[in-house]
Amino acid sequence: MHDHTQKQVTVAIITTVYSDLEGLSKTAQSVLSQDFPVKWIVVDADSGGDHRAFLNSVDPKIHDFSWVSEKDEGLYHGMNKGYQMGLADIYLFLNANDTLASSSTISQVVDSYVIEKWQWAVGLAIRFDEDETPVAVWEYLNPELGGLALGTRTFCHQATFYTKSLLERTMPYDQTNLAADHLLNIKAFSIVYPKMLPLVTTFFANGGVSGKRSTSAAFKDLRRIRADLNLYFLKNKLVDYLITKFLVLLITVGGIVWNTNRRLSRKLVKEKNRVHPQES
Repeated sequence: MHDHTQKQVTVAIITTVYSDLEGLSKTAQSVLSQDFPVKWIVVDADSGGDHRAFLNSVDPKIHDFSWVSEKDEGLYHGMNKGYQMGLADIYLFLNANDTLASSSTISQVVDSYVIEKWQWAVGLAIRFDEDETPVAVWEYLNPELGGLALGTRTFCHQATFYTKSLLERTMPYDQTNLAADHLLNIKAFSIVYPKMLPLVTTFFANGGVSGKRSTSAAFKDLRRIRADLNLYFLKNKLVDYLITKFLVLLITVGGIVWNTNRRLSRKLVKEKNRVHPQES
């Protein structure tokens, strides 16, 4: 669907980066190849001359490109800054090293927005490991505020699309909490239910600021959010604390089992290939 109504919609993609030129290049290739015109805003946290040289080399006539390179106060400060830099109907926060699934991703999202008039929407995201092997699909079935607040069913912010009207009620990101993207989504969920897009919109890699934290630290941030919003599980502070501890243990053990199984499976495949090489 590429009609007059769709062409009236504006989309801003905000990319934050710090010392990741390779990742920024990947994101640039993905964004600049979109078949729908976007506003691409890059907020660089003063990574140095090589990053500025790359940003200077991007043709501003390819979509609507703008950037800033200066010291900031962290990831969410950069995201807040990027939001202030561009006026649009729909916003996506796509960090360096994240990519859109195809050149028609934004066009398909806009199609859905025009037809269904949602306030925010969540696509599917595929996570890649260090070897650039896809390891998981981040999907959502009947999301609920409880699962979002507890941290058991969170949204991938790189696959979440917000309208200007919704962000005006939920921004800015809390720069003091590394789970600020979850906090914003909880606020948004409390206003209106999101549209679940049956579409893979995003590829993202392991790592990142939040990905490097321990499970315990991540759940501690989420407990702080629940305390601030009075969203304790079963409305009981002690029960909420005990359930959080149990979930951390469960996820930690599950992660160990998953990683061990993945390593053993890969080792088995490599050994099988050595014994029975593929026929040409």
